[in-house]
Amino acid sequence: MKAKRRAVLMGMLSVGLSSVCGSATADTAPMASLASVVDTLLPADDVSPSASALGVDKDIADFVAENDMMTRLFAAALDWMDHLADRPFRDLTPPEQTEVLTFMESADFNAIPGRFYHILRTLAVEFYYARSEAVAGFPLDPAPQPNGYPPPWG
Repeated sequence: MKAKRRAVLMGMLSVGLSSVCGSATADTAPMASLASVVDTLLPADDVSPSASALGVDKDIADFVAENDMMTRLFAAALDWMDHLADRPFRDLTPPEQTEVLTFMESADFNAIPGRFYHILRTLAVEFYYARSEAVAGFPLDPAPQPNGYPPPWG
């Protein structure tokens, strides 16, 4: 029963996404709000730049463009986000943007908003912290390797 239901849902989803998104690519209009979304997740602060300042939005768009289903998911979710209000997501106030992402965080993972949020958050964090600039302002001690910790014992 579950397999049949899943097949029907996948069929409806693919038809729905193709009618909504057509042949969406990473550089189409719905992707325009991606920088605002990643900056809401990873904003600039006193010690770190924002995600878009490090090009995380472009890295994600390039990564997503390599997979048609991922491109469709991102295009559909960003288009949905841009049509929640009378203006696109990127033009919403920071509290409004946070409210949208908070809703998406608690949404069903098997629905577009929930799936998009969790995939996007994972990608954003991965691409962001892969850059040394993201942690350059942190007061971190250098790694002890390859020499190990200096011996305080003698």
